Amino acid sequence: MLGNSLKLINLDRTINMSTSHTKDFMTSDEAAAWLNVRRQTLYSYVSRGLVRSVQSQSARERLYASEDLERLRQRSIVRDGQAAVAASALNLGPPIVVTSITEITPMGPRYRGRLAVDLAAQDACFEQVAELLWSGIWHDEPLVWQPAKRVTGRGIMLDELTRTMAREQIAEVFALAVMQLGMGRGTVQRRLTQGRPMEAARGVIQALTGCLGFYSKAGTYIPPNSSSTVVSSVFRALGKFPTEAEQRLLNATLILLADHELSPGTFAARIAASSGSALHACLAAALAANSGAEVTRRYDSIEQFLSHATSNSNTFADIGRRVKSGQGIPGFEHPMYPSGDPRAEWLLTQLRRRRLPESAEKALSIVARIQAHHGLHPRHELAVLLTCLALRLPTGAASGLFMLARLAGWVAHVLEQRLSPTLIRPRAKFV
Repeated sequence: MLGNSLKLINLDRTINMSTSHTKDFMTSDEAAAWLNVRRQTLYSYVSRGLVRSVQSQSARERLYASEDLERLRQRSIVRDGQAAVAASALNLGPPIVVTSITEITPMGPRYRGRLAVDLAAQDACFEQVAELLWSGIWHDEPLVWQPAKRVTGRGIMLDELTRTMAREQIAEVFALAVMQLGMGRGTVQRRLTQGRPMEAARGVIQALTGCLGFYSKAGTYIPPNSSSTVVSSVFRALGKFPTEAEQRLLNATLILLADHELSPGTFAARIAASSGSALHACLAAALAANSGAEVTRRYDSIEQFLSHATSNSNTFADIGRRVKSGQGIPGFEHPMYPSGDPRAEWLLTQLRRRRLPESAEKALSIVARIQAHHGLHPRHELAVLLTCLALRLPTGAASGLFMLARLAGWVAHVLEQRLSPTLIRPRAKFV
């Protein structure tokens, strides 16, 4: 018994040590040693799409994604019965939640059986897609939500400090605004038993379009107009007067971002829903989960990379050195899409067909060159940022657009989770 305990402790130390690897990519020898397999086995993992590989500076060598290797390593430990299954399942491992909302496929997310890229291509409106996610019902005609006057008429009450910090802490501002809107609709018990969640969801999304006004020159909350689409309210808040083509492009972007299965914010929303929380509290939990560096703030790091890349004459030399040292490039390689993120590719294809501002044109050419020279695939965040450049939107707006769009998916998951009697309460393994 003592021997088994020591074995488990040593194994857990190995697991903890494995997460401390500082390189984003490894050589074939390093990867094979990490997994304790032969290189031929490593190559088979790559061919099956389990491990992403990229071209190194040397044409004869490829590098392998460390996070994919670590995920395989933990799954092999689980199969050997030496650690809790949850250790693997909680990091892009085996499915742990049953859902009828979104399926992740090689062609991108599929909403209730409809590919997101197809919905974007057919010029569906964001409101149609939101209602599809919530109810499973497709409305053939474009929808315009009628605003609930008691929600949008009140506006969002933010103090001076909050307004000052809004651009840097937009996720927290969204969460604060959502909680204010919820408190205006009565007690938690009343909202759970007598509320109309879809009506409330429409009101939340409409009201939060105004928070994008913090990115505009006005730098303040801009309430939406009555009977305006979500897209037109977004442009109004940002102080822009778009063409019809620009409205279609932003609308498609929101559709592509509307849901992505069990992302951190979605999981947080479902946990809150399983505990009996009201819709607004669930959405606030999701927004809080998205305030970190690995989700919403990822847009900021990619935006900084693009800004540096477009203004630096040594961009490609710097990128080459970074790849050679095993470090990733911000905005590239999504672990769920080893062959490339279809959402990103769809948006980039649209941008290539447009006449772009000089900044967007230059950034797009840099992305294309990185793809060609290193075999890296752009992520959706990078494509969204390029779309914002093409639309001449203010710096930082991309993260706000992401959260606004993802509210649609979070609402759908909250509604679905409420149908389950299960409290989401995984167990922990004490070591």
